[in-house]
Amino acid sequence: MAGIAFTYDVATLTGQARFYAGDTDGTGLNRAGGDRTRTDAEVLFLLTQNGNDARLAAAELLEARAAEYAQEAGRTQQGNLRQDYTARSSKCLEAARSLRTNTTEPVAFAGGEKVFTSGTTGGAAGTMDRW
Repeated sequence: MAGIAFTYDVATLTGQARFYAGDTDGTGLNRAGGDRTRTDAEVLFLLTQNGNDARLAAAELLEARAAEYAQEAGRTQQGNLRQDYTARSSKCLEAARSLRTNTTEPVAFAGGEKVFTSGTTGGAAGTMDRW
């Protein structure tokens, strides 16, 4: 079986998705849970699912990470070190929402849009009868 691939080059869509999601640490492939870095195959899958939009793929990656943090759903403390997985999950979801809001292309809808222009029937006070 071939090794698990991790590449980070912002000149590629995979690298851009990683950049937006903060998934840039190749050593994270050996970790478990929400801190785990995604493989190239996983990032490419998310790109394919999102029309090769790096920001949308990154948003989905962050949502998956949030779900993993939520599964941990707890707070741990060892000495002065504290880990709050619920807050980490919320921050990932917040970042994903921001990415979805700032995508460069609007999401396409299945049906065509109809634009109402004044006067469609009857001038400025027209109706939408023929719309």
